[in-house]
Amino acid sequence: MRTLTQHEVAWNMFRAGSTMEQITTVVSKNRATVYRWLAKIRRLGIREFLRRKAVCKVRRPQAQTPETTIQKIVDIRNQFGWCGAKIRKELKENHGISLALSTIYRYLHKRFTKAAVGVQRYKKHKALVVAYAPREVVEHDTVDLGGGVYAYTAIDIFTKEPSIHIGSNLEMTTGAIAFAKHHQFYGRTLLHQSDGGSEFQTAFREAVEAVAEHRYSRPYKKNEQSHIENFNKSLRSECFPRGEYQQSDIPELQKQADEYTKHYIQRRWHMGLPDLMTPAQFQDYYAQSPEAATLELAKVLRKSRLG
Repeated sequence: MRTLTQHEVAWNMFRAGSTMEQITTVVSKNRATVYRWLAKIRRLGIREFLRRKAVCKVRRPQAQTPETTIQKIVDIRNQFGWCGAKIRKELKENHGISLALSTIYRYLHKRFTKAAVGVQRYKKHKALVVAYAPREVVEHDTVDLGGGVYAYTAIDIFTKEPSIHIGSNLEMTTGAIAFAKHHQFYGRTLLHQSDGGSEFQTAFREAVEAVAEHRYSRPYKKNEQSHIENFNKSLRSECFPRGEYQQSDIPELQKQADEYTKHYIQRRWHMGLPDLMTPAQFQDYYAQSPEAATLELAKVLRKSRLG
């Protein structure tokens, strides 16, 4: 003889005229649950209701990620230090593997400490100066690498292309030398922006104003140098993690910086560009369709502000 389920007992008692208090006492469920049962049974019929309940109990086994894919996630993280979004893009574009972001972070959490995974949320700086085409605005800054070594950094805020010069001091003459290298890379640019550091004073400003406009960002307003600040953060963590060098290392550090610049432009997925393109891909996209590229970039920027 088959034993009645709780659903059948509740339905039979309801049809027999039992009160809701009596039904909930017998089946040991709260009133809301019993009301949901009865409403569905009236709509579907008791047989269809029971059939659907039986189907729901058969759970599909969780998909297993191949160990080779897990190792690729770990290898990409170790090689580039990228976040989960960039790892997902790398897997899809260059390995033909599609994974959910949550899956990637699950394996990162298993293989790395929470602090190393880098999923903590932080408030991004919001730019005040904006650009609507390549070479409209280039931001400049410096990074102290320790040991009297400084990285003079610059970035086109539209295409996200960086340029790096390694110097041995923070004097304005060195700033002017660094600008000459940046100008050789970027070519004609409408506006160059820097903070008011000693390296960006008279000699630097005169070198800039000979070929373009120059603007000083306001003191203590990091949002006015947001693009270069974000790039400097990546430069420290991905290119110069040691953080203590000597001036005798400058030639080797310059080679390292040049290689990182190529990697950043050609290979590194950028979360500030449409569809996590590389700066080189975005340049090609803009060359083919300037209006579409500008529109898509505006959507990315708008989304980041809302986030």
